[in-house]
Amino acid sequence: MKKAQLSCMGLLDIIDDMTAERFCGGWQKWYGDWWKRTAGCGPTVVSTILAYIERRKAASSCEPMPIGEFIARMNEMWEYVTPGVSGIPSTEKLISGAQKYIDAKNLPIRLEALDIPGKREERPDGNAVAAFLEQALLADAPVAFLCLDNGEEKKLDDWHWVTLVSLEYGEEGVFAEVTDEGHHFRVDLELWRKTTKRGGGFVRFMPLGENT
Repeated sequence: MKKAQLSCMGLLDIIDDMTAERFCGGWQKWYGDWWKRTAGCGPTVVSTILAYIERRKAASSCEPMPIGEFIARMNEMWEYVTPGVSGIPSTEKLISGAQKYIDAKNLPIRLEALDIPGKREERPDGNAVAAFLEQALLADAPVAFLCLDNGEEKKLDDWHWVTLVSLEYGEEGVFAEVTDEGHHFRVDLELWRKTTKRGGGFVRFMPLGENT
């Protein structure tokens, strides 16, 4: 099987300075109030992705980020990627908020989406999904993944954003590693693509001006 993944997975790590516990990517439960903890998966994922990209450019080693620094990023991101009463239920809405942050910070990043429609006959095939994700990972950029319904891939939650960090694909199928709740795990993307009832989509954060 072919594989693509981020160059320094350790840059996803976040450390609690008080307990020395390490997490892989952010966790929306770190928000300070109930509504943000309930609806904050979108801004948490965008915080994880942009923290990785920014730290990769500056880092000489894959040291973990202090949790306090990451929570500050999450809180700032909420002001741009702000969930409504139904959260952030589309790639369009995530892009709208993330683009405001990118513009405000003058970041050289282009946002691109691949939607997985609710109607099965309108969905891109597995090869198209793999190609879209591979291009992002080869550019060393994580991908935001929206699952509106998990179908038969029960490791995913409904109506939820996660961060996609690696990909394997071939005759056996299309598989990905994602981070959620501070942990990473493997999911069967082809199973999800075929069986999800409401679909979802992917948003990639493509760095500009890099030889990747």
